[in-house]
Amino acid sequence: MNKILLTAAALLLTACGFHLKGTPGTTQPLPYQTWSVNGNIMQQALENALRRADGKPESAAKAQAELNVIGIQTRRDVYTITRAALINEYLLMLRVEVQVSRKGEPVGKPIRVEVYRTMDYSDSEVLGKAEEEQTIWSEMRADAADQIVRQLAFLNSAAQ
Repeated sequence: MNKILLTAAALLLTACGFHLKGTPGTTQPLPYQTWSVNGNIMQQALENALRRADGKPESAAKAQAELNVIGIQTRRDVYTITRAALINEYLLMLRVEVQVSRKGEPVGKPIRVEVYRTMDYSDSEVLGKAEEEQTIWSEMRADAADQIVRQLAFLNSAAQ
């Protein structure tokens, strides 16, 4: 009986599209194999995400398409405070907008992604929290790049 329930649970999880973090969620290939990335602070994260999706970052002369970061917005807002009016948590927000172009012409609409994280804060651990914040920002950039590349896989049908 336990084996039947375990098998049924596994089938239900796979039927709903569940997959472990770090495993590819889509098997659709990218519309172009070589990409030129103009990403400012997002450059490294976008190149790594393209490599994981079987894309190849190249120079602008060799690339089939260009991925240009139009805008990056970061924000850090107070999320919660204590009864003593001290900051307890911050809400970090990263908004990235990119445009794909081919031979100088835009392909599709700009892609916009937003990533949010909360960060605990303590006045007694200022140096450690500054380092933690930089790590969180780096993870947010990687998450935003992964979301952008996932949306690039669907660009082919939208652009035609």
